[in-house]
Amino acid sequence: MKTMHHSFGFDLRALEVFVQIVDSGNMTAAAENLGMTQSSISQNLSNLEKSLNTQLLDRSVRPIAITRAGRFFYDRACQLLKEARMTSQAMQKGRFDKLRHVRIALVDSLATAVGKPLADAVKRHTEQWSMTTGLSHMHGESLLSRSVDIIISDDALMDYPELSRFRILREPFMLVLPKTFTGEVKQLESLIKRLDFVRYPAHSLIGQRIERNLRYRRLEPPHRLVMDNSYAVSSMVAAGLGWTITTPLCLFQSGIWLSQVRCLPIPGGSFYRNLTLLTRKHELHELPQVIADDIRNILTSEYLSEVTRHLPWVSEMIEIGELSH
Repeated sequence: MKTMHHSFGFDLRALEVFVQIVDSGNMTAAAENLGMTQSSISQNLSNLEKSLNTQLLDRSVRPIAITRAGRFFYDRACQLLKEARMTSQAMQKGRFDKLRHVRIALVDSLATAVGKPLADAVKRHTEQWSMTTGLSHMHGESLLSRSVDIIISDDALMDYPELSRFRILREPFMLVLPKTFTGEVKQLESLIKRLDFVRYPAHSLIGQRIERNLRYRRLEPPHRLVMDNSYAVSSMVAAGLGWTITTPLCLFQSGIWLSQVRCLPIPGGSFYRNLTLLTRKHELHELPQVIADDIRNILTSEYLSEVTRHLPWVSEMIEIGELSH
């Protein structure tokens, strides 16, 4: 694919000249401060205005006045020069042990289960960081557009070889029913006739995965109850308003655990959700591997041990593990 190169119309030296002219109020003082001739200062300014196709300074008045466009550009130029100075200082000091700013987006269920230990791991390796959840269907696009640096997602984006992947978790979907629901469930058709189906929203990745499986089984429960997140979905089931399909981690993170609902295998065979940590290759050094390992350890000690105690049949179907390249 051909790379498009954009001409900015200025370099750092041009910004420095422009800011000096504005700060000192005239070209003579700017020339002295920068150790340049007045003619080269004037030429620099002319070239800058020509490349930006706008007038930055009004030279017809004394002292030189800044235009509205010039004021806008001055503020941006000061910002860029400050960032350049900080970068230069950091390079000279050789401070590469900490990454500058790492942005992480992850699925709600994982944030609740491992949020604090995950934040602790990120803090050790970064100067600044941010973590967001929600809008999981947008996480992949955010990573590809460089809005975030790491995502932990249901979607492994396998069509993009420029990404590194670390599998975090493979877990089965299961039936979750009200505690008051008795008897076995041999067919989903009969369950649909007895109780309403509580859905995840159509835009969520987990909701899309469940709906695809229902269509594969040629089932289409009426659209009556659509909830925003796992807590709301599980709450509706615990209140006896319907049944749902979800994963052990989603149920675990909702705080609505086994005392309030019944969990059963899905008749006709299970299907699975994979959570994968994704990042752009070669940008974050060892941090993605460290985070992936930390999350796996937390899930093994806290989540898997809890599932094993209460739902041994589910724990046998869970894999916390490696898939990286």
